[in-house]
Amino acid sequence: MFGPLNGVRTGLVIAAAITGVMAAILGQWVVTAALGAGVVFHGLGWLYLYQRHQSEQ
Repeated sequence: MFGPLNGVRTGLVIAAAITGVMAAILGQWVVTAALGAGVVFHGLGWLYLYQRHQSEQ
């Protein structure tokens, strides 16, 4: 639906989420915030594209 790299993007977002959790456990709050913001921003972008795709059908 969103191109051939969707699986790669999904893997990268999962890796960022896991790394963010590990950074939080280690007390690295700036890293946690940056990775968390990136994951949330990516999720919102995916939601926008998904809704746009649904309205085109």
